Amino acid sequence: MFSSETKQLTLTKKMVLLLCQQAEARVEQLKSLEPHSEEGLVATIEYNNIQVKLHFTPEKITLNKDCVEGELRLLKPPQFETESIVYRYLIAGWTRFLGGKLPNGALPKEVRIENNKVYYTLPRTQLQLLDSLFHSLENGSALMINLQQGNLTVETSVALSWNNFKLQNLLQLLSLK
Repeated sequence: MFSSETKQLTLTKKMVLLLCQQAEARVEQLKSLEPHSEEGLVATIEYNNIQVKLHFTPEKITLNKDCVEGELRLLKPPQFETESIVYRYLIAGWTRFLGGKLPNGALPKEVRIENNKVYYTLPRTQLQLLDSLFHSLENGSALMINLQQGNLTVETSVALSWNNFKLQNLLQLLSLK
């Protein structure tokens, strides 16, 4: 649903669930992604026999010519689980002595964390959904995002119309055609 008066696009919980399933199928380390009952998303990522559960909400996406800059807010500290006793001791030590903070250089250069905010930069070509929905927006346009009770609301700085959407690409992306 979109409203040109309020400059908002709203994806219902059903569509958000479909997008979560698409992400799970395309990202190898992503074991599950689902909307939280109140706010945000809960993702389970597995890497080297360690499962990390993240509860976060997307807040802002800035569209640039060749990249997309995004901002997520962590709603809870990450939770780590593993069956390996060695990893459990390492995680406990990291949590206790480093306060759970990641040292500089531990993340890819496209990702940085400041307090409970995660900032990332991705090539625009990797985000086909954004291109299908907002291809006509100017470079530097910001999308403010709110995810409450499974419904995702995207607010733009310009009015939206059906001409803004590449419906054919969107249907192909969602494997509905």
